[in-house]
Amino acid sequence: MGWFSNLLLPGRLRTGPTALLPARPDPKTLLAIAQLADPDARADHDDVVVGGSRIHPPMELTGDLLAKLGVEGEERLWACRVAADGPLPVDFFDKSIAEGLAYRLGGWSLCQGEPIDPAEDGRRDPVVYLPSAPSPEEVLPVLAELLRPAAGTGGWPDGELVDGIVHVPVNRGRVADVYAGADLMVTVEEGHSIPPVARARWPYLTEIAVARISPVETQAAEAVAADSGEGAQDPAVAGDERAEERIATLPEDATEPQAEDRLEGEPEGALGLEPETRARTSAEHQAQDQPGEQADDRAEDETGGQAEDGTPLPGRTAPATGQELLERGTLAMALAQRLQGIAGDGGYFQLAEPADVLPGRYA
Repeated sequence: MGWFSNLLLPGRLRTGPTALLPARPDPKTLLAIAQLADPDARADHDDVVVGGSRIHPPMELTGDLLAKLGVEGEERLWACRVAADGPLPVDFFDKSIAEGLAYRLGGWSLCQGEPIDPAEDGRRDPVVYLPSAPSPEEVLPVLAELLRPAAGTGGWPDGELVDGIVHVPVNRGRVADVYAGADLMVTVEEGHSIPPVARARWPYLTEIAVARISPVETQAAEAVAADSGEGAQDPAVAGDERAEERIATLPEDATEPQAEDRLEGEPEGALGLEPETRARTSAEHQAQDQPGEQADDRAEDETGGQAEDGTPLPGRTAPATGQELLERGTLAMALAQRLQGIAGDGGYFQLAEPADVLPGRYA
């Protein structure tokens, strides 16, 4: 590598997407992980080509390079840079690949100068890819066998209790149905673009359905109500113990929280996005919707999922324990088998067994 390449290297790694790993991964391990995201992934000399992206071979980082990347407390790391195998990345899939590598190899993901620990961002809940949204008649008997029964409809005002499973028909927006047991819920969404792992099985489809498995939370019920056009509570204060107190302080003619209504010491945008932020967010969504709907899943809040006091931010969940992840992974595998789907995680990687949802699985 020439001196000019060495000069540009820190910037390229910082811009990323880059997976920073604690140990040098074996080439066969890299290929095996890549094939979980794209069964057609292949080795190309020292690189791995996967889903329109190229994983470059691991590079040792020490001392000066780590300091230039802003990494502290580490003497040596290995970097795998992920680059688009073409003019532009497809649906931000290169970022998903870097995060998936880091998650399974016990490392970090670096993109646009921001380090992310995928094991702590609370976005790895299992999903089931389906060729179409299943009917309640198909789903309810299966979930009645797999989920701990709910005692009642709880916080689901439109829910119907069937054999211990709360069924909430939505049929508005992307969400088709929500099913909830005592501990876990399954949200069926339609109209998703097809990730490579699903395209390999259903090459004739233009879009698929996704069943998301997550813990039952009050925020989830309020989010579904908001999606169906019911309820006026701002999602940014959903689940907050002070929500009622905050809303009570708003002017009667206010249609959304104002900046001056934030409590003292609260970060800007905690109650509602500022106009410039709303405009930027809207522009980002419009730009991301052009290459594919997968961008919707990646364009979330990039603050790490937690506020300064360590509490989860609205719309984001705290990292699950290993046992909780295994329970969700087991449910995803069972649902995929019964509904003839594909079990995966939130980063478009297939699950071969429930333990694949655990961080550091291939470390």
